[in-house]
Amino acid sequence: MNCPLCLNPSTVPALTGTDFLFEATAKSFSLNSCPQCRCLFLNPMPDGKEIAGFYPSQYWWNASRPGLLKQLESVYRRLALRDHVAFIVSAGRHANGRRVLDFGCGSGTLLGILKTRGFDVLGVDSSEEAARVADLENGVRVIAGSLEEASFEAGSFDVVTMFHVMEHVTNPRDILAEVFRILKPAGRVVIQVPNIDSWQFKMFGARWYGLDIPRHVIDYSKDSMLGLLSASGFEPKRVRHFNLRDNAPALVSSLVPSLDPVSRAIRQRRRGGKEPALVAWARHLVYLALVIAAYPIVLLESASGHGATIMIEASRK
Repeated sequence: MNCPLCLNPSTVPALTGTDFLFEATAKSFSLNSCPQCRCLFLNPMPDGKEIAGFYPSQYWWNASRPGLLKQLESVYRRLALRDHVAFIVSAGRHANGRRVLDFGCGSGTLLGILKTRGFDVLGVDSSEEAARVADLENGVRVIAGSLEEASFEAGSFDVVTMFHVMEHVTNPRDILAEVFRILKPAGRVVIQVPNIDSWQFKMFGARWYGLDIPRHVIDYSKDSMLGLLSASGFEPKRVRHFNLRDNAPALVSSLVPSLDPVSRAIRQRRRGGKEPALVAWARHLVYLALVIAAYPIVLLESASGHGATIMIEASRK
């Protein structure tokens, strides 16, 4: 199979894995590696209908469920999103504008925070439920559907953000072409993806949380993402390897996937049960303690240039 990024025909089998996180399918999946651009991808590449079946209900995080535990989790996540907010604020300053589109925004927590900072915000997400929750819980408008279906006018936005989106799409070149079109001439795109050049991937392989097999159809290294951006008409301006929200949890969820809060809740719903309150609290507290303990490790990993995620700001050439 040709590489979906650089079209190199000489790709090789790399690893196999299963959906150990969400258990949406019992299938085993093969990933190929491209030695030219250094990415991984599912082989064979599933079609849109099959991919849709990999996603459980509420794959995205939201705070709409009642309870003190969920409220505390919401406070933590808002604090952890400070990295994202600071990165976007800087990108908006470089773009000389404050109109932001967040593609793949989920329930709009990040957009809600940006709105309070004075940004003119809009979201696009494939989930109609996420769009509804974004309006009710965060007071932001989210269009349900694909980026292409939204049919924005050319030059509509100062900043377009895509946090953990590109690894889910089979047509990354088409997505970036549309982003290029809807950005203003001085506009910026902000992209974050898991990094297969990370220490974590080398440690866990197919069991790494950042691969999220089979929902991640293409997995990026820094080189492959920078090459894709350049080929799509963008000039990278900043690359960051550390992220407050994602790097430490990825390590903990790889070590102890049974404690991961989002996938644990989904598995419980699928099995028709609900955790007793004391058990839920205990598992959350253990998970939080492990995440805190993991920060020195992921800071070192990021300082070495091999962080679990890469966040990139790029301008139109």
